[in-house]
Amino acid sequence: MPALTADRTPDQLVGEMQRLTGVDWPTVWAGVPADAEKRAHWCAGFDWHPLWFQSGLRVRTSLGSRLHLVSLGPALPVTRAEYTLWAARSRDLSENDRVTDLSEIRWQAHFDALRDYLGNPTHHSTWDSPDFPELPGPQPWPDTRWRAEHQDPYRVAVWRFLPPHAPLVEMRMTLGAVTRRGPVPADARIVLACHDPAHADAERQARHG
Repeated sequence: MPALTADRTPDQLVGEMQRLTGVDWPTVWAGVPADAEKRAHWCAGFDWHPLWFQSGLRVRTSLGSRLHLVSLGPALPVTRAEYTLWAARSRDLSENDRVTDLSEIRWQAHFDALRDYLGNPTHHSTWDSPDFPELPGPQPWPDTRWRAEHQDPYRVAVWRFLPPHAPLVEMRMTLGAVTRRGPVPADARIVLACHDPAHADAERQARHG
């Protein structure tokens, strides 16, 4: 059997989104305090418990999810907050189809729950879609050739909202089952990320000059 390493339910996802919707995002985007005492007080304001700092601060939410506040260091801007909804690993290639099937089932359940709460996404597609979007992040997302070779990301859905500081919400599925050398045991995950829209737009404009 594949090894299941994360398994948050759709109801837990909606519960987290209900809390994230009410977060003071400008304060989050401004960065995590460097001082440990101030950081603990800062986290308490969001009902988060600080865990450790590595490429940003990991916190435990009130509902038990491990949220990663991504930044280059303490007191530097947070560019996104993300956590893993579901993850599974194949022991060998024979389990890849099983992991793919499980991933699709979990994706649909989480996608339906998120769509019921947030409304229809701005974009929803698979790795082989001709209109696959440019997604937020510090680097350009995989181009058509990369996606054809690696099927990565396998699925993606994006929600963009009008308020200037509201996060750009992204849900993505990766399988990690294909490389240029051929199939490898799958390391699948479904991740939810809330991006700072100002940072994402600035990065995109910089890439396109």
